[in-house]
Amino acid sequence: MAEYLANVFLETLRDLVVEETKFLVGVGADVEKVKRDLESVHALLMKADRERHDSPTLKTYIHQLKDLAFKAENLLETYAVEVQSKRGLRSLKDKFQRYFCIMSECYSVHEVGKEARDIIPALADLTHKLESELGQDSSSLSKQEAQLRQLRETSAHDNEPHFVGMEEDIETLVSKMKDGERQRVVKIYGMGGLGKTTLAKKVYNHRDLQSYARAWVCITQQLEHKSCLGKILKQLDRDVNVNGMEVDELVTEIQGFLKGRKCMVVIDDIWEDDHWEIIKKALPVNCNVILTTRYENIANQQSEPHKLRFLTKDEGWALLQKVAAFPTSYYFVRIVIVDADLKSSIEDIGRQIVSKCEGLPLSICVIGGILRQKKHTLLEWRRVNENMESYLRHGEGVGEYTRVKHVLELSYNALPYYLKPCFLYLAGFSEDEEIETETLYLMWMAEGFISYQDKGRNETLRDVAKRYLIELAMRCMVQLHEVENLEIYSPRDKFNCCKLHDLMHDLCSEKAQGEKFMRYTNASKHLIDIPSTSRRLALHQSIDNSVSRLAIKNDLDDNVQSIDGLEKLKDLRTFYLRAHPNICFKKSTFNFEKSKCLRIFMVEGCIFEGGQLPNKVGKLIHLRYLSLLLSCVSKLPRSIWSLPYLQILDLRVTLFKAFRLPNVIWKMKRLKHLFLPYFGIEVIGGGKLRLDGLEELETLVYINSETCCIEDIPKLVNLQSLDVIVHDVESMPMVFSNKNSQLRETRLLANACDLSSEKDREILNGGLMSSSLVNLCLWQCNMSDCFPCYKQGMCQNLVKLTLTRCKGKVDVMKFAEYPMLQTLSLEQVEMTETLICHSNSFRRLKELNLEYLDDLKKWEVKDRAMPKLISLKIVECPNLEKVPDGLRFISTLRKMKIENMPREFMETVKEEHYAASVKIEKILSSFPFLDLHRELDLPREDDCSFPDLDSPWEDDSSQGCCVW
Repeated sequence: MAEYLANVFLETLRDLVVEETKFLVGVGADVEKVKRDLESVHALLMKADRERHDSPTLKTYIHQLKDLAFKAENLLETYAVEVQSKRGLRSLKDKFQRYFCIMSECYSVHEVGKEARDIIPALADLTHKLESELGQDSSSLSKQEAQLRQLRETSAHDNEPHFVGMEEDIETLVSKMKDGERQRVVKIYGMGGLGKTTLAKKVYNHRDLQSYARAWVCITQQLEHKSCLGKILKQLDRDVNVNGMEVDELVTEIQGFLKGRKCMVVIDDIWEDDHWEIIKKALPVNCNVILTTRYENIANQQSEPHKLRFLTKDEGWALLQKVAAFPTSYYFVRIVIVDADLKSSIEDIGRQIVSKCEGLPLSICVIGGILRQKKHTLLEWRRVNENMESYLRHGEGVGEYTRVKHVLELSYNALPYYLKPCFLYLAGFSEDEEIETETLYLMWMAEGFISYQDKGRNETLRDVAKRYLIELAMRCMVQLHEVENLEIYSPRDKFNCCKLHDLMHDLCSEKAQGEKFMRYTNASKHLIDIPSTSRRLALHQSIDNSVSRLAIKNDLDDNVQSIDGLEKLKDLRTFYLRAHPNICFKKSTFNFEKSKCLRIFMVEGCIFEGGQLPNKVGKLIHLRYLSLLLSCVSKLPRSIWSLPYLQILDLRVTLFKAFRLPNVIWKMKRLKHLFLPYFGIEVIGGGKLRLDGLEELETLVYINSETCCIEDIPKLVNLQSLDVIVHDVESMPMVFSNKNSQLRETRLLANACDLSSEKDREILNGGLMSSSLVNLCLWQCNMSDCFPCYKQGMCQNLVKLTLTRCKGKVDVMKFAEYPMLQTLSLEQVEMTETLICHSNSFRRLKELNLEYLDDLKKWEVKDRAMPKLISLKIVECPNLEKVPDGLRFISTLRKMKIENMPREFMETVKEEHYAASVKIEKILSSFPFLDLHRELDLPREDDCSFPDLDSPWEDDSSQGCCVW
């Protein structure tokens, strides 16, 4: 954390000095002095961060540095904004006012200079204290490090009595070690506590490898070359005297001894690529090697990865019984005790314990060690189950498994400075929560965690943020989840969410709170006035003013009328409120005056008083991220354009009508990511929304040709991702303009476009040739004869294609030519009577939806067609005879949904025809083949009534906080 704070401060100062130099006349020398002094502190803090993580004195200095950093960056930004706005005056009246402005500017310069001169001695004093602290005798520290290293030191001959669930892994690895044709370097990697060392020991001591020349060495983060190589040589040849040997001599001796022999070396707990590069020089080409590591990217080019998995529930329960010395008779005879009508058993409690450990062997062993010392009664097991968090943190009386936290802390302490704040930021999310990576990237960027210096050529900050997250995953601190919802699949992202193991989340939360970095709270713990008509949240006592980042999540079943306590908070940098269902956000809920330094204001799923965001938001001049995602708000104040540093604006509100928006967004020059409402906007004062001034914009979502200036899209020279709805063919060339050379992803919805003429089809063809097109939806479009025929290079990156109620015949097999197509949806379109999916067609297709296809009668799936299909949906295709027999042989198939099909068809779809992993859902409505949505040709929301958020706010305790 120390190095991170210094670095972020330096980043901020550098950016301000570079970008705002013309406004800092008169204080430049003082700012440069602050910058130079901080660089000296930075070097000291890097040393402190490495050598003394638990020093209370150091923590005090870090907090002092944090206060200085926040104070300086806020002051400089405020000054830059004030002076810039005053120097931009143009009119004659403004010129007369200029004389008064000069006086004001002089005052601003004086204030900044005064503050800078206050910071300079504070930094000098902090530097002196740090030098003094780090210069003290470090003998106690060295002793502590030696004890920790001794604790982590492993031996191949340590007894491992408790072992479950790795039998197949052992056989696989032993087979690789016995392969004498070439050198095998196998890397066993995974999260701390998964049993990597245990597995390596089982392989090392396997009976089939006893005749091999073997050596085992543990690195434990700090590699000493000579000592490490000496240990290897001494294990290989007990008669050799390694004393006095230099590194080169040791390398030569090891190579000479192993040459021509069957041999195996285990490098346990390796942390850096450099360590491997040093050791491998001593190993001849015939030597097989096992590496254990927490880092996926260690020795990537030379090793075969073997990722260790978490234990299943049954394996975990078996391990718990072994470690706890649970009598076997208890396993076969369920002991049931009746207590307050609650029937349970020791096995039930044991399985609950295993579930909380989430398959991590180390934590199961810790709890098992505690249970081993207690009586095997239901009462004792219940007590342990209820106090698991405390036991896992402190490891009361469990011998070698003293503390799980210490094992996991090794991974945290080894993080480079730029990853520590990114990791700690995950404490703002709840346990077991799947965190959307896109949101996380944006929050990291808004906080300033992502360094401009790490950007490569043609990279964005988002790309850097993605690299940071991947690095955390490679260090086995974060678990990445691959995309399952094909709606949001992106060719540049193989995963859309991440999460933390429960124990890693505990570590993250503890570190974040200890550093006063982030505070997370669940709203359900602060609910008062239980009746649903007057529910409110009281946060007065649980949150103090020392917190700089606050995340609140509401997962209650009902709406909440109000929140009390937020108005007292001050000096917040981040405020993140997620309310699902809604929380009513009144004007008095939050005091914007006390938190002028806010960088992130995310109020999602809230009902805003009067349906409007408070005007005072415009006073938050340091704001980088404003999100109203899924909130009930119908209007944005004009003051929004007064946010000069705003980078991310998310207006995807939960309205089924137009969102009223002032035509000022084009003035927000630093805006990089803009998300507009899906149901469109209404520009206050008329006209279309201008976007031409947003030269830094990278993401533009839900722009509509009816309400936005589509012709501005080619002017957005840094645009990377675009979601657009067009209602006329003439808008398409603007979407696919070759001026947008940076554009990576385009998602296009063409609504009721007439593509019947040859000219119009040429325009569509041009769009289909665009390499950025990843998602195409044609809704009620007139394609005349047919969909455009495939040409070389067409739809080369198209992932999803949807055709709905379009006129013109569709040749489905032409879509098999699209190399990246993963989702194909056809609804109410004309097609041939027979569909034949030939062998090797639709190589990447994962999802297929066939709905309201009256023409389709026969469907055949040949061998090796659609080899990756996961989901199939068939809805109201009345003439289709049967499901193709070829579907039975698609091993990836997991879900089939058959809806509103004739009973004869339904009866032919039988579960026994498919693998057990295939879930078959058959739905036959009470009114088959009746679909009002289809018959009336109306959007479904037209039949619904929604609240008028422009109407006066109604506060009625008898009905809740907001009456619609």
